[in-house]
Amino acid sequence: MQKTGLNAVLSIASMFALGSVDGALAEDVLRIVNNGGSVAEASRAAWYEPYSAARGVKIIEDSWSQEYARLRTQIETGDIQWDVVEITLNHMSLACEEGFIERVDWSQYLDPADFEAAGGVSDCAVPIMSVVGGLAYDADVFGDNPPKSWADFWDVETWPGKRGLLFRASTLEIALMADGVPPDQIIATLSTPEGIDRAFAKLDEIKDHIHWWKSGAESVQILATGEVAMAYVWNGRVANLNKTENRNFQYAFEAGFVLGNQFLAVMGGTPNRDRAIDFIVYASSAEPLAAFSNIMRYGPPNARALDFVDPELLETLPSKHMDKAYIQGGDAYVQFWIDNLETLTQRLATWAAQ
Repeated sequence: MQKTGLNAVLSIASMFALGSVDGALAEDVLRIVNNGGSVAEASRAAWYEPYSAARGVKIIEDSWSQEYARLRTQIETGDIQWDVVEITLNHMSLACEEGFIERVDWSQYLDPADFEAAGGVSDCAVPIMSVVGGLAYDADVFGDNPPKSWADFWDVETWPGKRGLLFRASTLEIALMADGVPPDQIIATLSTPEGIDRAFAKLDEIKDHIHWWKSGAESVQILATGEVAMAYVWNGRVANLNKTENRNFQYAFEAGFVLGNQFLAVMGGTPNRDRAIDFIVYASSAEPLAAFSNIMRYGPPNARALDFVDPELLETLPSKHMDKAYIQGGDAYVQFWIDNLETLTQRLATWAAQ
Protein backbone atom coordinates (compact mmCIF):
# COMPACT_ATOMS: atom_id res chain seq x y z
CA MET A 1 0.00 0.00 0.00
CA GLN A 2 1.21 3.50 -0.82
CA LYS A 3 2.30 5.45 2.27
CA THR A 4 1.53 9.16 2.55
CA GLY A 5 1.84 12.02 5.01
CA LEU A 6 3.55 11.82 8.36
CA ASN A 7 3.43 8.03 8.48
CA ALA A 8 5.68 7.94 5.42
CA VAL A 9 8.17 10.24 7.09
CA LEU A 10 8.20 8.36 10.36
CA SER A 11 8.59 5.06 8.55
CA ILE A 12 11.93 6.15 7.13
CA ALA A 13 13.15 8.01 10.20
CA SER A 14 15.13 5.00 11.39
CA MET A 15 16.77 4.72 7.98
CA PHE A 16 18.01 8.29 8.13
CA ALA A 17 19.15 7.82 11.72
CA LEU A 18 21.68 5.26 10.54
CA GLY A 19 23.82 7.64 8.53
CA SER A 20 24.50 11.18 7.39
CA VAL A 21 26.25 13.00 4.60
CA ASP A 22 29.66 12.90 6.29
CA GLY A 23 29.15 10.21 8.92
CA ALA A 24 30.25 12.38 11.85
CA LEU A 25 28.14 15.49 12.34
CA ALA A 26 29.02 16.95 15.71
CA GLU A 27 26.54 19.82 15.85
CA ASP A 28 23.38 18.97 17.80
CA VAL A 29 21.55 22.21 16.88
CA LEU A 30 20.29 23.31 13.46
CA ARG A 31 18.98 26.83 12.85
CA ILE A 32 16.46 27.10 10.01
CA VAL A 33 14.65 30.15 8.67
CA ASN A 34 11.36 29.68 6.82
CA ASN A 35 8.47 31.76 5.50
CA GLY A 36 6.36 31.36 8.62
CA GLY A 37 2.63 30.65 8.92
CA SER A 38 1.23 27.42 7.54
CA VAL A 39 4.47 26.75 5.63
CA ALA A 40 6.33 26.65 8.93
CA GLU A 41 3.68 24.38 10.43
CA ALA A 42 3.94 21.96 7.50
CA SER A 43 7.75 22.07 7.63
CA ARG A 44 7.68 21.32 11.34
CA ALA A 45 5.41 18.30 10.92
CA ALA A 46 6.95 16.85 7.76
CA TRP A 47 10.63 17.68 8.24
CA TYR A 48 11.77 19.29 11.49
CA GLU A 49 10.22 16.93 14.02
CA PRO A 50 11.01 13.67 12.16
CA TYR A 51 14.55 14.83 11.39
CA SER A 52 15.09 15.93 14.96
CA ALA A 53 13.91 12.57 16.24
CA ALA A 54 16.02 10.63 13.73
CA ARG A 55 19.22 12.60 14.26
CA GLY A 56 18.94 13.77 17.87
CA VAL A 57 19.25 17.36 16.63
CA LYS A 58 17.42 20.35 18.11
CA ILE A 59 15.80 22.52 15.43
CA ILE A 60 15.70 26.26 16.15
CA GLU A 61 13.27 28.09 13.85
CA ASP A 62 13.19 31.65 12.62
CA SER A 63 10.93 33.26 10.03
CA TRP A 64 11.34 35.96 7.45
CA SER A 65 9.50 37.58 4.56
CA GLN A 66 12.46 37.31 2.18
CA GLU A 67 14.03 40.55 3.41
CA TYR A 68 17.29 40.30 1.51
CA ALA A 69 19.03 42.77 3.80
CA ARG A 70 18.83 40.21 6.60
CA LEU A 71 21.09 37.89 4.62
CA ARG A 72 23.53 40.66 3.77
CA THR A 73 23.75 41.93 7.33
CA GLN A 74 24.67 38.52 8.72
CA ILE A 75 27.45 38.09 6.19
CA GLU A 76 28.81 41.60 6.62
CA THR A 77 28.79 41.47 10.42
CA GLY A 78 29.85 37.84 10.71
CA ASP A 79 26.88 37.23 13.02
CA ILE A 80 25.53 34.11 11.30
CA GLN A 81 22.12 33.31 12.77
CA TRP A 82 20.92 30.62 10.33
CA ASP A 83 22.24 27.36 8.94
CA VAL A 84 19.46 26.53 6.43
CA VAL A 85 17.59 29.21 4.47
CA GLU A 86 14.23 28.83 2.71
CA ILE A 87 14.54 31.22 -0.22
CA THR A 88 12.88 32.30 -3.47
CA LEU A 89 14.51 31.87 -6.87
CA ASN A 90 15.22 35.59 -7.28
CA HIS A 91 16.88 35.93 -3.91
CA MET A 92 18.63 32.58 -4.24
CA SER A 93 20.19 33.59 -7.56
CA LEU A 94 21.44 36.90 -6.19
CA ALA A 95 22.62 35.39 -2.91
CA CYS A 96 24.48 32.67 -4.80
CA GLU A 97 26.16 35.29 -7.00
CA GLU A 98 27.18 37.37 -3.97
CA GLY A 99 28.30 34.43 -1.85
CA PHE A 100 25.65 34.81 0.83
CA ILE A 101 24.69 31.14 0.50
CA GLU A 102 27.04 28.21 -0.05
CA ARG A 103 27.82 26.56 -3.37
CA VAL A 104 27.38 22.81 -3.02
CA ASP A 105 28.00 19.95 -5.43
CA TRP A 106 24.60 18.42 -4.79
CA SER A 107 25.31 15.51 -7.14
CA GLN A 108 27.40 14.06 -4.30
CA TYR A 109 24.30 13.78 -2.12
CA LEU A 110 21.25 13.33 -4.39
CA ASP A 111 20.28 12.60 -7.98
CA PRO A 112 19.76 15.94 -9.80
CA ALA A 113 17.76 14.11 -12.49
CA ASP A 114 14.92 13.70 -9.98
CA PHE A 115 14.46 17.49 -10.02
CA GLU A 116 14.89 18.25 -13.73
CA ALA A 117 11.17 18.44 -14.55
CA ALA A 118 10.74 21.18 -11.93
CA GLY A 119 13.65 23.26 -13.18
CA GLY A 120 16.61 21.44 -11.70
CA VAL A 121 18.99 21.81 -8.79
CA SER A 122 20.99 25.04 -8.51
CA ASP A 123 24.67 25.30 -7.65
CA CYS A 124 23.52 26.84 -4.38
CA ALA A 125 20.15 25.31 -3.54
CA VAL A 126 17.66 22.48 -3.94
CA PRO A 127 14.02 23.16 -4.94
CA ILE A 128 11.73 22.17 -2.08
CA MET A 129 8.25 23.22 -3.22
CA SER A 130 6.71 24.21 -6.57
CA VAL A 131 4.50 27.20 -5.97
CA VAL A 132 1.78 28.74 -8.14
CA GLY A 133 0.95 32.40 -7.64
CA GLY A 134 -2.32 33.50 -9.15
CA LEU A 135 -5.66 35.24 -8.90
CA ALA A 136 -7.77 33.97 -5.99
CA TYR A 137 -11.26 34.95 -4.90
CA ASP A 138 -14.15 33.81 -2.71
CA ALA A 139 -16.57 31.91 -4.94
CA ASP A 140 -19.34 32.32 -2.36
CA VAL A 141 -19.09 36.10 -2.76
CA PHE A 142 -18.80 36.38 -6.54
CA GLY A 143 -21.33 33.72 -7.46
CA ASP A 144 -21.99 33.56 -11.21
CA ASN A 145 -19.74 36.50 -12.09
CA PRO A 146 -16.21 35.69 -10.87
CA PRO A 147 -13.06 37.40 -12.14
CA LYS A 148 -11.41 35.44 -14.92
CA SER A 149 -8.43 37.57 -15.93
CA TRP A 150 -5.90 40.04 -14.57
CA ALA A 151 -7.81 42.68 -16.53
CA ASP A 152 -10.77 41.82 -14.29
CA PHE A 153 -8.49 42.13 -11.26
CA TRP A 154 -7.68 45.67 -12.39
CA ASP A 155 -11.38 46.48 -13.04
CA VAL A 156 -12.39 48.02 -9.71
CA GLU A 157 -15.62 49.41 -11.11
CA THR A 158 -17.15 46.08 -12.11
CA TRP A 159 -15.65 44.31 -9.09
CA PRO A 160 -15.26 46.92 -6.32
CA GLY A 161 -12.94 46.43 -3.41
CA LYS A 162 -9.28 46.28 -2.44
CA ARG A 163 -6.77 44.11 -4.30
CA GLY A 164 -4.17 42.06 -2.47
CA LEU A 165 -0.73 42.13 -4.06
CA LEU A 166 2.64 40.84 -2.91
CA PHE A 167 5.01 43.63 -1.91
CA ARG A 168 7.93 42.43 -3.98
CA ALA A 169 9.43 43.63 -7.23
CA SER A 170 8.19 40.47 -8.95
CA THR A 171 4.68 41.98 -8.79
CA LEU A 172 5.75 43.95 -11.85
CA GLU A 173 5.35 40.68 -13.75
CA ILE A 174 1.68 40.53 -12.77
CA ALA A 175 1.19 44.15 -13.82
CA LEU A 176 2.47 43.30 -17.29
CA MET A 177 0.10 40.31 -17.47
CA ALA A 178 -2.74 42.69 -16.66
CA ASP A 179 -1.55 44.97 -19.45
CA GLY A 180 -1.85 42.18 -21.99
CA VAL A 181 1.72 40.90 -22.21
CA PRO A 182 1.72 37.13 -22.92
CA PRO A 183 3.43 35.03 -20.24
CA ASP A 184 6.25 33.97 -22.55
CA GLN A 185 7.11 37.61 -23.32
CA ILE A 186 7.06 39.05 -19.81
CA ILE A 187 10.75 38.84 -18.95
CA ALA A 188 11.74 40.20 -22.38
CA THR A 189 9.38 43.14 -21.89
CA LEU A 190 10.53 43.76 -18.33
CA SER A 191 14.15 43.70 -19.47
CA THR A 192 13.73 47.08 -21.17
CA PRO A 193 13.40 50.49 -19.46
CA GLU A 194 10.12 50.99 -21.35
CA GLY A 195 8.82 47.67 -20.03
CA ILE A 196 9.60 48.59 -16.43
CA ASP A 197 7.89 51.95 -16.86
CA ARG A 198 4.92 50.19 -18.43
CA ALA A 199 4.57 47.90 -15.40
CA PHE A 200 4.66 50.81 -12.95
CA ALA A 201 2.17 52.73 -15.08
CA LYS A 202 -0.19 49.76 -14.87
CA LEU A 203 0.16 49.67 -11.09
CA ASP A 204 -0.66 53.39 -11.07
CA GLU A 205 -4.15 52.53 -12.32
CA ILE A 206 -5.10 50.71 -9.10
CA LYS A 207 -2.64 52.23 -6.65
CA ASP A 208 -5.34 53.50 -4.29
CA HIS A 209 -6.97 50.06 -4.25
CA ILE A 210 -3.89 47.96 -3.44
CA HIS A 211 -3.51 46.24 -0.10
CA TRP A 212 0.10 45.11 -0.01
CA TRP A 213 0.89 41.85 1.78
CA LYS A 214 4.31 40.62 2.80
CA SER A 215 3.77 37.07 4.03
CA GLY A 216 1.80 34.10 2.78
CA ALA A 217 -0.16 33.96 6.03
CA GLU A 218 -1.23 37.57 5.57
CA SER A 219 -2.30 36.94 1.97
CA VAL A 220 -5.00 34.44 2.90
CA GLN A 221 -5.96 36.30 6.05
CA ILE A 222 -6.94 39.45 4.16
CA LEU A 223 -8.84 37.31 1.66
CA ALA A 224 -10.65 35.31 4.35
CA THR A 225 -11.68 38.41 6.33
CA GLY A 226 -12.92 40.24 3.23
CA GLU A 227 -10.36 43.03 3.56
CA VAL A 228 -9.69 42.48 -0.13
CA ALA A 229 -12.12 41.43 -2.85
CA MET A 230 -9.49 39.33 -4.61
CA ALA A 231 -5.77 38.77 -4.31
CA TYR A 232 -2.61 37.38 -5.78
CA VAL A 233 -2.08 34.33 -3.55
CA TRP A 234 -0.02 31.15 -3.61
CA ASN A 235 -2.09 28.09 -4.45
CA GLY A 236 -1.01 26.02 -1.48
CA ARG A 237 -2.25 28.69 0.92
CA VAL A 238 -5.67 28.69 -0.76
CA ALA A 239 -5.95 24.91 -0.89
CA ASN A 240 -4.92 24.66 2.76
CA LEU A 241 -7.48 27.27 3.83
CA ASN A 242 -10.26 25.51 1.92
CA LYS A 243 -9.31 22.24 3.58
CA THR A 244 -8.88 23.43 7.16
CA GLU A 245 -11.68 26.03 7.31
CA ASN A 246 -14.13 24.62 4.75
CA ARG A 247 -14.00 27.75 2.61
CA ASN A 248 -14.75 28.07 -1.11
CA PHE A 249 -11.86 30.09 -2.47
CA GLN A 250 -11.11 29.49 -6.13
CA TYR A 251 -8.21 30.08 -8.47
CA ALA A 252 -8.59 31.73 -11.87
CA PHE A 253 -5.84 29.70 -13.54
CA GLU A 254 -7.16 30.86 -16.91
CA ALA A 255 -6.08 34.42 -16.03
CA GLY A 256 -2.43 33.43 -16.21
CA PHE A 257 -0.25 32.58 -13.26
CA VAL A 258 3.31 32.49 -11.99
CA LEU A 259 4.97 29.11 -11.51
CA GLY A 260 8.17 28.99 -9.51
CA ASN A 261 10.08 27.14 -6.84
CA GLN A 262 11.09 27.81 -3.29
CA PHE A 263 14.51 26.46 -2.35
CA LEU A 264 16.51 25.33 0.63
CA ALA A 265 20.06 26.65 0.78
CA VAL A 266 23.03 26.49 3.13
CA MET A 267 23.70 29.83 4.79
CA GLY A 268 27.02 31.35 3.78
CA GLY A 269 29.69 31.04 6.45
CA THR A 270 27.75 28.73 8.74
CA PRO A 271 30.03 26.50 10.84
CA ASN A 272 27.24 23.90 10.61
CA ARG A 273 27.55 23.34 6.85
CA ASP A 274 27.57 19.54 6.89
CA ARG A 275 24.53 19.34 9.13
CA ALA A 276 22.69 21.84 6.90
CA ILE A 277 23.43 19.74 3.82
CA ASP A 278 22.28 16.63 5.63
CA PHE A 279 18.95 18.25 6.48
CA ILE A 280 18.36 19.50 2.93
CA VAL A 281 19.06 16.05 1.51
CA TYR A 282 16.59 14.58 3.99
CA ALA A 283 13.82 17.14 3.36
CA SER A 284 14.11 16.91 -0.43
CA SER A 285 13.97 13.12 -0.57
CA ALA A 286 10.80 11.51 -1.90
CA GLU A 287 8.74 10.58 1.15
CA PRO A 288 9.47 13.58 3.42
CA LEU A 289 8.88 15.89 0.46
CA ALA A 290 5.55 14.19 -0.31
CA ALA A 291 4.58 14.48 3.35
CA PHE A 292 5.15 18.24 3.17
CA SER A 293 3.16 18.52 -0.07
CA ASN A 294 0.26 16.55 1.39
CA ILE A 295 0.04 19.01 4.27
CA MET A 296 0.81 22.29 2.49
CA ARG A 297 -0.74 21.43 -0.92
CA TYR A 298 2.22 22.55 -3.03
CA GLY A 299 3.64 20.36 -5.76
CA PRO A 300 6.85 18.44 -4.93
CA PRO A 301 9.85 19.27 -7.18
CA ASN A 302 11.27 15.77 -6.72
CA ALA A 303 9.52 13.58 -9.30
CA ARG A 304 9.96 10.51 -7.10
CA ALA A 305 7.75 12.14 -4.47
CA LEU A 306 4.72 12.02 -6.78
CA ASP A 307 4.31 8.32 -5.97
CA PHE A 308 3.51 9.28 -2.37
CA VAL A 309 1.37 12.38 -2.97
CA ASP A 310 -2.33 12.46 -2.10
CA PRO A 311 -4.29 12.21 -5.40
CA GLU A 312 -6.50 15.11 -4.24
CA LEU A 313 -3.45 17.36 -4.27
CA LEU A 314 -2.83 16.68 -7.96
CA GLU A 315 -6.31 18.04 -8.72
CA THR A 316 -5.40 21.44 -7.18
CA LEU A 317 -2.42 21.95 -9.49
CA PRO A 318 -2.63 23.79 -12.82
CA SER A 319 -1.71 20.88 -15.09
CA LYS A 320 -4.58 21.66 -17.51
CA HIS A 321 -3.62 25.34 -17.81
CA MET A 322 0.13 25.23 -18.41
CA ASP A 323 -0.27 27.31 -21.57
CA LYS A 324 -1.11 30.18 -19.20
CA ALA A 325 1.94 29.68 -16.99
CA TYR A 326 4.68 32.24 -16.57
CA ILE A 327 7.67 30.15 -15.53
CA GLN A 328 10.03 31.87 -13.12
CA GLY A 329 13.21 30.32 -14.45
CA GLY A 330 15.72 30.17 -17.24
CA ASP A 331 18.98 32.03 -17.80
CA ALA A 332 17.36 35.28 -18.97
CA TYR A 333 15.01 35.37 -15.99
CA VAL A 334 17.74 34.65 -13.46
CA GLN A 335 20.17 37.17 -14.93
CA PHE A 336 17.52 39.90 -15.06
CA TRP A 337 16.77 39.58 -11.36
CA ILE A 338 20.43 39.31 -10.40
CA ASP A 339 20.99 42.61 -12.19
CA ASN A 340 17.81 44.40 -11.11
CA LEU A 341 16.36 42.94 -7.91
CA GLU A 342 17.69 45.50 -5.45
CA THR A 343 17.12 48.47 -7.76
CA LEU A 344 13.53 47.52 -8.52
CA THR A 345 12.82 46.66 -4.89
CA GLN A 346 13.91 50.17 -3.93
CA ARG A 347 11.91 51.73 -6.76
CA LEU A 348 8.79 49.83 -5.72
CA ALA A 349 9.17 50.96 -2.10
CA THR A 350 9.61 54.58 -3.20
CA TRP A 351 6.61 54.36 -5.56
CA ALA A 352 4.37 52.82 -2.92
CA ALA A 353 5.28 55.49 -0.38
CA GLN A 354 4.47 58.42 -2.69
